[in-house]
Amino acid sequence: MKSSRLFLGVICIICLAACRKEKPLSPIPDSLAGFKELFNPAYQISADSIRQLIHACLEKNKQTTVWDSALVSHYQEEGDFLWLNDSLVSDKPTVQAADSMLHWLENISRHGINPRLYPVDSIRNGLQQIRTLQLQDGKTMNSLLADLEYQLTAAYLSYVCRLKFGFLPPERRWNDSINRISLKRCDMEFALSALDSLRANPTAAFHWAQPSSRFYKKMQEELVRVNGWGKTDTTDYYWDRLLLNLERARWQYALDKGKKYVVANVAAFMLQAVNEETDSILEMRICVGSVRNKTPLLSSRIYYMELNPYWNVPQSIIRKEIIPTYRRDTTYFTRNRMKVYDKNGTQVDPHSIKWAKYAGKGVPYTVKQDNKTGNSLGRIIFRFPNPYSVYLHDTPSRWAFMRKNRAVSHGCVRLQKALDFAFFLLEEPDELLEDRIRIAMDLKPISEEGKKLPISAAYRELKHYSLEKYVPLFIDYQTVYLSADNNLMYCDDIYKYDPSLLKAMTDLDLKP
Repeated sequence: MKSSRLFLGVICIICLAACRKEKPLSPIPDSLAGFKELFNPAYQISADSIRQLIHACLEKNKQTTVWDSALVSHYQEEGDFLWLNDSLVSDKPTVQAADSMLHWLENISRHGINPRLYPVDSIRNGLQQIRTLQLQDGKTMNSLLADLEYQLTAAYLSYVCRLKFGFLPPERRWNDSINRISLKRCDMEFALSALDSLRANPTAAFHWAQPSSRFYKKMQEELVRVNGWGKTDTTDYYWDRLLLNLERARWQYALDKGKKYVVANVAAFMLQAVNEETDSILEMRICVGSVRNKTPLLSSRIYYMELNPYWNVPQSIIRKEIIPTYRRDTTYFTRNRMKVYDKNGTQVDPHSIKWAKYAGKGVPYTVKQDNKTGNSLGRIIFRFPNPYSVYLHDTPSRWAFMRKNRAVSHGCVRLQKALDFAFFLLEEPDELLEDRIRIAMDLKPISEEGKKLPISAAYRELKHYSLEKYVPLFIDYQTVYLSADNNLMYCDDIYKYDPSLLKAMTDLDLKP
């Protein structure tokens, strides 16, 4: 028995050496009884023939993705075989890269993806024919080995790249061309590095491909739990929510988060300011844009805070809201501490303007609301570059935070804990600076030095502050999210973004 295993090992080594040297190979029987098949031409192995057959597969199955390009690049440049080695004929699963790949593909439903996306049955059938030397359907050993090498590498690249960057193509991810966050895309460098990882250590490469965030793992656990409920409408509701948000969680922001970042989840009406260095999360309720005035999804950098801002009312609000309201109540401008200016910047009496003729078209006036008490932006605003003129800000309308549906703004994000958020943004805790912010917001200072500030003749109220280091901001949309206390939460699809995403997954046959 020992001599048989030794002889088979020698045969395997000869075959591997021949593969590397581009010389004709011998078949690899799984027993001495099958050794007679060496004399059957269909069982003769040639590395050159295998490469030619792989090239034919590449030509026949031309695709357009980056990982397809990496596949072509590897084999057209005569790259080494990645799967045709002694483990291919082993009956020990712990050493079989091909069988490990099949295991991960068969269990891809754990990611909310249809296992039929990959040719698992075809690969398994090919392996079985090779290991038993039972060729079927006019196959030769060379064609089987070429098919396996091609299919396994193609499946591996697709599996890794899509788990890392998402299964839906970029053009199918968003329901319009405006509200979209800039995301990373799989590129050639990543795809080729995935092949390097496979070559170095297949087991480690498969594990490396798995999304590992706490949020993602929580959703995977929830998917198993929901699947155990049986087929009901309720099950479908939660199942679909998990599938969609697992896909969203695979998308990578183009802007690096770093160790300190902010995520405003529009669907959940919640903001989380995360500091991974201190392992802390500041969580608060937010108000977002109404269905009519949706808050745009975006990524940016918070770099500046302004205390007691004036509000320059957007033209759209003047036309659609202020003019109709003023025509019903002529005290509107006075009550809301608003002033009107002409195109030269000269203040004019709002009662002298015939507002009715500007309803529905351009208004040749600007409206500015006084700062401090009653200002719609509250006592502090956090600015960041974006093309939509939306910001995070304080608000005097505290009642809105008690509502379940907090889609009430014109698009900006109102913060429940604006002062705490300001302190979060600071590079380091600074008692004196924090007290200056408090004083500007008409709050009492806390530190002994801060208490001396208001009575100092040299004191000047803080009007704005530029951060020493910007903080990444992501205004996102997730109908399942992980709360600060590590609980998985579901929320309503307020903007109805989920159906289009679900349809895209269904159309591409991604749903299990």
